[in-house]
Amino acid sequence: MRWGMTVCLLGLLASGRAARAQSSGSGLAPSVDAYGRRPSAARLADAREVRARLGLVPEYEDLPGIASVKVAVLDYGFDGLGTGRPYLPSDAVVVEHYDPDFVRRFDLGDPSYRKAFESPNSHGRVVAQIVWAVTGSRPIGPKFFLLNASGPTMLRRAVRFAIERRVDIILFSGSFEGGGNGDGRGPIDRIVGDALAAGILWVNAAGNYGHRVYNGPVRVLPDGYLRLRDGSDVAALRFRNRLDENTVTVTLTWNDYREEEDAGTDKDLDLYVEDWAGRRVGAGEKVQVSGDRIPGPDESRNPRERVVLADLPASPDLPADPDYTYRIRLRAKRGRFTTSDRLRVLVSATRDVYMPSGGDTPRAAIEFLDATREGELYPPADHPLVLTVGETSPDSAVGPTADRRHKPDVVLEDSRAFFTDGQVSAGSSIAAAYVAGVVAVLKAAEPGLRPSHLLWLARQGTAITRASARVRTTRVTISPYPLYSSSTTGLSTYPTTSTTRLEPSMPLELRGWRTPSRARLAELVREGR
Repeated sequence: MRWGMTVCLLGLLASGRAARAQSSGSGLAPSVDAYGRRPSAARLADAREVRARLGLVPEYEDLPGIASVKVAVLDYGFDGLGTGRPYLPSDAVVVEHYDPDFVRRFDLGDPSYRKAFESPNSHGRVVAQIVWAVTGSRPIGPKFFLLNASGPTMLRRAVRFAIERRVDIILFSGSFEGGGNGDGRGPIDRIVGDALAAGILWVNAAGNYGHRVYNGPVRVLPDGYLRLRDGSDVAALRFRNRLDENTVTVTLTWNDYREEEDAGTDKDLDLYVEDWAGRRVGAGEKVQVSGDRIPGPDESRNPRERVVLADLPASPDLPADPDYTYRIRLRAKRGRFTTSDRLRVLVSATRDVYMPSGGDTPRAAIEFLDATREGELYPPADHPLVLTVGETSPDSAVGPTADRRHKPDVVLEDSRAFFTDGQVSAGSSIAAAYVAGVVAVLKAAEPGLRPSHLLWLARQGTAITRASARVRTTRVTISPYPLYSSSTTGLSTYPTTSTTRLEPSMPLELRGWRTPSRARLAELVREGR
């Protein structure tokens, strides 16, 4: 299931009737029917087994400090809340629309701009339920803030709201297909940096873009088109759509994002999609602009083009001819491109998987033949001080980042979540919710826990090799985010910490999460690693 800001969840089936809009700061009041009964609520079916598997039982049982931990879940939708069902503690705060005075005070865009939750979309509510279950489902806490992060403007507002409420942990199970260059910098990561500078622990899903991304240099041919691969048609990337009436989105970005949002660019690439007969079926030809000029309807200040192919027919199945597919072409329209310029192409669809006729296992609905199978993380999963969580399935996105850092920081081998209404969810967003629940418990045990502690713990995890990846970890000591400057704190650099860089063309060694003992956690915080 995909949204404009990609929510990282495969197989999310739980969605009820659309909840009524929550006003800014509203809580979840309990309700009863005419017979005095509270409505039932689906919950995690095997919560104690999950907590044991994550290493929380029995050592972290019934921590009194959990009542003081504040968790913000940033998402597009929290469908099901406001219906009286006890999905979460009754004092959970839901913010769909931010108060205009709050927006003015912190210069968070036009106060009249509002964007509602997506409906029906219960993704945010489901991952919040998982966090609560991992912490023990106690009514006393954690304190939840469920915040609208539908797009960059709402993300800015949600982060500032979390900072002002002194939130301890942010869980964001999404990513933005633009807003950054894949190296931990750009307008989205700058927003995240404000939260980190305020001492908030940020847990982010890696995303479900495994085998969906092409990375490469900008190599301009004499006719203006870009060389993208070797083979019979060097100026084309190939993909197959296996379902009729599918909606496929092709997104092109190139590494000319700046720290400021909508900063402009003087480099212009166009995007074209053709069918197997060479007929053009879609084009992204916005004119990229820079300077102070306000862009028109066919102009953009961002280094991005997008083509949405609605009702796309399935590709003919000709195994003997791998080029008999849809083709993506890119053309340089304007600007001086050098060897340092890089681009990314993402192919996604509204229907990602399907059950083939006569089959017994699902298959991918989109096959991106020229995916590079690395560099698949989008902001803010690429931020160096965010704890990025993936899973071991091929769908989960992997790094390295554009500056060759190891990501994701940690993975779970089994991300499945079974609910008491019979639904099953899985994916990197579910894995991130599990780990965010563990982080909340660790924060309750040791209030001094910092982002650097989490990243150190991630590196102590069990090594897991995923054969389909093509990079190798080597440990070095570097400054994880040099020259970063928070827009609100003036922080110029983060403390030097240990991280990993990657060498291409080798197997990727991922790290499984391993919860430390309470004694080891206390020692870690005391030593200030």
